[in-house]
Amino acid sequence: MKKIIVLVLILISLYPANNIAQNKILFVTSNQDFYGATRIAAANHFEEIIVPYDVFIKAGYTVDFISPKGGAIPIGYINASDSLQKKYLYDGWFMDKLEHTLKPNEIIADDYSAIFYSGGGAAMFGVAEDAVIQKTARAIYSKNGVVSAICHGTAGISYLKDENGKSLYAGRKITGFPDEFENKEAAYYKTFPFAIDKAIRNNEGNFVYSKKGGDAFCVVDGRFVTGQDPTSGSKVANEVIQILKKNLKKGSKANGDLEQIKGVLLDYIEGTANGQPERLRKAFHPNFNLYTVVKDTLWIRSGEQYISDVKTGQKTDRIGRILSVDIEKDAAIAKVEIKMSNKRIFTDYFLMLKYKGFWKIVQKSYSWRELI
Repeated sequence: MKKIIVLVLILISLYPANNIAQNKILFVTSNQDFYGATRIAAANHFEEIIVPYDVFIKAGYTVDFISPKGGAIPIGYINASDSLQKKYLYDGWFMDKLEHTLKPNEIIADDYSAIFYSGGGAAMFGVAEDAVIQKTARAIYSKNGVVSAICHGTAGISYLKDENGKSLYAGRKITGFPDEFENKEAAYYKTFPFAIDKAIRNNEGNFVYSKKGGDAFCVVDGRFVTGQDPTSGSKVANEVIQILKKNLKKGSKANGDLEQIKGVLLDYIEGTANGQPERLRKAFHPNFNLYTVVKDTLWIRSGEQYISDVKTGQKTDRIGRILSVDIEKDAAIAKVEIKMSNKRIFTDYFLMLKYKGFWKIVQKSYSWRELI
């Protein structure tokens, strides 16, 4: 079965399907709460997460988060007066992602076109030695994907090797937070398991950095994109996007079925959000039904009942995105996520069939959860 992952954000342009994994990027974070065995708080650098995240999302990509143990991660280095940080700090849907990061073994590497290691002192612990994360990064890279990191996040690729045990970035320029800039007398530093620059060189990489610092220093060497410190977040993300666009032009051809399915799902997403019942009727098979469970009882509604609830021109506060599309000949399964007013998230599963040359939604089942 051919698995194709795509993202649709309402009012954001769509990129065509990509053979290497389409529009998903995997962010790697750390669960480390303290520096080593001390009680000195460690954290993931909030700015180094949200700046690249914002760039990727606005470019039409979707982002998933993992950490070695999964679940909630510590965040720090927060400037709540910064407008972008404030925006995400009070975004319940986004913060829910950081509270529920995925475990590495829950990830399918083929679904991602790039991997990004975020920084902060916590990144020095638990990530570099995680064999599953290493395997995931190697798999993404081997399928023409991009490996990227920022600041202390570069620690995560310290031991990265190919399937034959050779460095994945031998001879390539890599940057990160240089040991020269660390406070070697500080208690936090004495807990570090290694120095980033030395670890990269030990793995045959060519560690480089700007002695000035704070100047958005970023290095692109092949499909490795690394930034020295928080000031390089936007640049790293944009360089990753440029490589992915080049890969798209070189290697992918339009998939007619996928493009038509995306269009049908967009009719559903935007038709419901913008008060366009005719777009829904266009997307649904005449015998379309919806299924869910209410109070432990199966609840079934017809497509016509659903369409009748959508009033022409009456817009709703819904943001939808396509999470996945699975195609096999004339049958497909799609997964869509709908966020409602920052309060509730619906997950929709669609059964789609192609007949007489056109794809139609035949069935929908769904569930939902409250955003805390």
